[in-house]
Amino acid sequence: MFTSRALFLGILAALSAATCLHAQTSGTTTTTWDCCEPACGYASNLSSGAKGPVKSCNKSNGPAASGAQNACFASSGNLAFSCDKYQPIIVNNTLSYGFAGHGNTATSTCCKCYQFTWTSGAAAGKSMIVQAINAGGITDTDFDIYTPGGGVGDYNACTAQYGAPSGGWGRQYGGVTSDSQCSELPSNLQAGCHWRWQWAGGDVNEWQITYKQVNCPSQLTSISGCTPASI
Repeated sequence: MFTSRALFLGILAALSAATCLHAQTSGTTTTTWDCCEPACGYASNLSSGAKGPVKSCNKSNGPAASGAQNACFASSGNLAFSCDKYQPIIVNNTLSYGFAGHGNTATSTCCKCYQFTWTSGAAAGKSMIVQAINAGGITDTDFDIYTPGGGVGDYNACTAQYGAPSGGWGRQYGGVTSDSQCSELPSNLQAGCHWRWQWAGGDVNEWQITYKQVNCPSQLTSISGCTPASI
């Protein structure tokens, strides 16, 4: 009887562990820095209960003027860009804060915060807490980390804001390929570029993660100006 009960409990524990494993949300990380006004800069895009919108900036990284147009979709006049403060922030050797694009539907993700842990790549075991300030063209399980020199992707306002090459710094998708190339960026963006190579230890693109939604650190909401509903 004891043996049968022990066997039953062992099977139950194994099933429970398997359920927990499958319950984890897995995804990947990519990098971006297109200088566009973030999608979450529009009040109509905010997730339910969020108070914002996310701040956008003028060409000199001051507050964007009222009625400014997204610099990725307008070429002259009153333009709005991404702010240089949306770079990664090192908390310690194993944790960073930052901002990211996440999800294809802005109203589902805008201003929410997520904590992910890398399970592959040079940063395996390290974690990051990011606030979603952009969405659209990004899968629901991936995070496009705002990293200067991370690639302009489909849209490029960095030429208008900083005089970047027409395809951005480095590769259009993925950005610079070494720490030394960070010197090609404006001085106010170089620290965030170095973060990828010196803290994360490499390219970051297509590295695997597991993640969950968390309440936002005040350090992130004070930068973005947007606070999501508590979880």
